[in-house]
Amino acid sequence: MKRHVKRYLGKALPAVLAAPVLVVMGPGSAQAATYALDGKDPISAGCSGDVTTMKRASIGTSSWTLGAIELRYSVKCHTAWARITLSENVWGKAQIVRNTDGKAYNCTNLSYNASLGSYTCYTAMVYDKDPLSSYAEGWSQYDNVSLHSKTPSY
Repeated sequence: MKRHVKRYLGKALPAVLAAPVLVVMGPGSAQAATYALDGKDPISAGCSGDVTTMKRASIGTSSWTLGAIELRYSVKCHTAWARITLSENVWGKAQIVRNTDGKAYNCTNLSYNASLGSYTCYTAMVYDKDPLSSYAEGWSQYDNVSLHSKTPSY
């Protein structure tokens, strides 16, 4: 009898242990969560007043820098967004991505910002209160060279 129970558990237990993983990995879990400030403009939502650049990465090559991608954060709103700044009037794209569910927003319409002295755009926000985290990515093209950079998560 003990042998039969052991044999049964040896076959059934892995399936039982794997079942919660299958539920978590099921099709419904691929959808991104939606929080109240997801997709909102940081300025019009009142979240830019206490903004801090948490992470920054240069966009360029080892010999020159065209600009930067920044991960911006509001403590008041617990939100993050990306901002790209480029020294030249060339194509650029910024993207913010929330790690837990892949929720992402981007911007590609750069305009000249006199106070920064560069061409810039910023994305809509993602909710990013701990334990959530996000990262920013930036792309550009200059002289037929494709450029990409990514910040660490915050």
